[in-house]
Amino acid sequence: MSLDLAVFWGNLAAIFGAISIFTTLIFVVIELRKNFEQFRLIREIHLHDVQNQYYLFWSQPKNAELVLKGSKNFNELTDEEKFSFENYVEFRIRFFSFGFNIVDKKLVGAQNSRIKYFFADAGVRSCYEKMNKEGRIPPLWSEVIERAI
Repeated sequence: MSLDLAVFWGNLAAIFGAISIFTTLIFVVIELRKNFEQFRLIREIHLHDVQNQYYLFWSQPKNAELVLKGSKNFNELTDEEKFSFENYVEFRIRFFSFGFNIVDKKLVGAQNSRIKYFFADAGVRSCYEKMNKEGRIPPLWSEVIERAI
C-alpha cells in the first residue's frame, strides 16, 4: 500500500511538473512574440532615421545637382561623379530592399510604385544596369527591383 501511495504522489508530482513546464513555455512564447514586435518597431524607426539622414544629405544643393545630372544621363558624369551617384543609387536600392522586410503587406503596391518611379529616370536605370552587370547588386535586391519595374 505504501508503494502504491508513493507511486501516486510521484505521478502527481510529475503531472504538476509537466503542467508548470508547459505553462512556462507558453509564457516564454508570449514574451518572445512581444520582443519580436518591439524589435520590428525599433528596426522600422531606425530605418526611417537613416532614410531621413540620407534624404537630407542628397538634398543639399551640391548633392542635389549631382542627383539631377546623373538621373538625366549617367554616362555623361565624370568618374568622381559616377562614384558618388552609384553610392546614391545603391543606398536607395538598399532602402527599397530592406523596406520590403518591414513594410505592411497592404503597402507593397505603394512601395512598388516608389521603386518604379525611381527607376523611370534613364540615368538611374543605366547606373543600376551597369552595377548589376558588374555583380554589385545582390540577386535578392535585383529581384525586388525587377518585380516592381
